Amino acid sequence: MPQIQSIRSRRRNGESIASIARSEKVSEPTVRKYLRVDDL
Repeated sequence: MPQIQSIRSRRRNGESIASIARSEKVSEPTVRKYLRVDDL
């Protein structure tokens, strides 16, 4: 859960999906999936 919150926060602050994926060590599709999930 902390990773999902971090990803969402960074995206809200304007960071690119590619940059987030690299630094979190997950794939870009995973970042997109975490951004789509509403109930977390």
